[in-house]
Amino acid sequence: MVYLKMIRIVYILILINLVFSESRTWYTNPIDYIFGRTSSRMTFRDPLEASPFDFKMGVYTYGGKDYWNQNFGSKNISTSPVILDSLNFEYSGLSDIKSRTLYALEIDFLKYNLPNYIYKQNYVDIQFGLGYKIMGLLEKPGISLPSHFQNTDPNGIDRGAYRYRPFIQDYNVNTTINWLFYDFLLAYLNHSIGYSNISIYESEGGDKYLYGSGIGESFGIGFKALLKSRYDRKKYKVTYGIEAKWISTVVNSLNDHKKISPITGFDMRGMGLNINFGIVYGGDRSAGDKGYQSMIKNDFISAVDQFQEFIDNNPIHVKRIKAQKMLEFCKEQKPYQEYENGNSAYKTYDLDQAARWYESALLTSDPSLSFEIITKQKEIATILLDSAFNNLELIGFNNSEKLIRKARALTPEIEDKADKYLSKIYLLKGDVFFSAKNYEVALENYNKAYKYNPKIRSKYIVKVREVTNSILDQANKAKDNGDILFALSSLKRLIELRPELEKDFAFGIESLEDKIEEFGDKKMQNQIESFIESEKNKAKDRVYNKVEIGMSEEEVIELMGDPAFKEEKYFGNEVRELWFYLDSASEKYIQFYFEKNTLKRVNK
Repeated sequence: MVYLKMIRIVYILILINLVFSESRTWYTNPIDYIFGRTSSRMTFRDPLEASPFDFKMGVYTYGGKDYWNQNFGSKNISTSPVILDSLNFEYSGLSDIKSRTLYALEIDFLKYNLPNYIYKQNYVDIQFGLGYKIMGLLEKPGISLPSHFQNTDPNGIDRGAYRYRPFIQDYNVNTTINWLFYDFLLAYLNHSIGYSNISIYESEGGDKYLYGSGIGESFGIGFKALLKSRYDRKKYKVTYGIEAKWISTVVNSLNDHKKISPITGFDMRGMGLNINFGIVYGGDRSAGDKGYQSMIKNDFISAVDQFQEFIDNNPIHVKRIKAQKMLEFCKEQKPYQEYENGNSAYKTYDLDQAARWYESALLTSDPSLSFEIITKQKEIATILLDSAFNNLELIGFNNSEKLIRKARALTPEIEDKADKYLSKIYLLKGDVFFSAKNYEVALENYNKAYKYNPKIRSKYIVKVREVTNSILDQANKAKDNGDILFALSSLKRLIELRPELEKDFAFGIESLEDKIEEFGDKKMQNQIESFIESEKNKAKDRVYNKVEIGMSEEEVIELMGDPAFKEEKYFGNEVRELWFYLDSASEKYIQFYFEKNTLKRVNK
């Protein structure tokens, strides 16, 4: 009773394990799944490495030093950017927006992610580079100066009247902080500061005057679309973007060597938009990102290899621990996916594929899943065993044996049953060769049958005796007919097959050998040569000379007699046959290949 209770408890525990041995997903709800497929696409991305160049062009409005205090896009002016001398209080020429609209052309170049060489991370990418920028008044030829301003060159060197048309050249160093949200989109903040050269006046002839130098600075925020290079072998990406920018140029002193202008300085703040175009290296999705997407899609088989590749390639990485955690989760779920793949193949009767999936899943599965896998393996193995034995006449001995061995290799659960099936196959195969008087091969198959199933000992002994008796009968008939050499050969062949009988037949062998010596060496040599040649000629006359390709089955039987055995092969709805005839000279089987009752080929 206690034993039965223990069995019942174990059975219940197994059922509980089966209920809870279910595969899991990384995401917990549909929203989490969508978030993982979209916003987390670049979790393990490669850092942005470098930007050879980034070209920008835009339009800005500007004002005095309080211009940034208003909303972006506003064009009101309360303070003039023009600084006048003590004798002048106000410059009134900038009320029109045309006088405060600048064009800008800018290029940033040689931008490198220098921190990445110190500490590898991909939360943000910080690039440092150089830049050059020119800005000028969009209105041409410029704005007329107030009437009380002198607007001509007293020396008459510059051509025509001066107009207000500032022109700025900026040489800077810049810093860009990038956030790569997707493999095709990034956001960034940009700051630049550098040395500015400026001229305020421009004559009608294009001569510039009222020079100065100072500090130029800018802040920008923007978005860029990243497109892969149209050339597959190029690793860079082409960027197209838009940027909102705040600019500043402060020049405290202007060079008025002609002493004609009350303007002594320039303190400007501006803002506007630019569009940009450039090239960037890096920022690609890594093997870790591919693994993450595979994991989200429950493709744990691919994810394991991809996460492992990321970890191997990044021994020092800020997200290595996170990747390791995901790798372990995928390894736990991998056998469940392999098991489901096996079930899918099983449902479509692809038993070979199903067996491979189950075998792979069993290598890393937990005990509860292993129980389910072994059950499935046993089902497949049983199907293969039954198919091999029940369709023996259709598929032949060799294919049946292959199926049984395949089933035997699937699971140790059916080894005993598979061995019994193999034993039956070898017994039948031995009987075929026994009928064809190929006693050596027949005995070999009987031995295999006994090896795989020792329980057939009595039947095995009977078969061995039949082989022994047949060889003895063959030897006795040869002796009675005077074929002493053939009789001796038969007895020696029997002893080779059954060494335990050597003592029983030693006297007979000695007697036959004595008689052979009586004929003399020369005579016996002639007899041997004549016997061998006779047997070869018989085989040639029987097999090679008389049978012709194209004969019908009836014509072959009329010439050759019935074959030793046949095998049928099925190709669609057609049945093709192989007939086997023993060539007594070479002691090999000759194969006759028939299609639709017609001899097509003879394999010699």
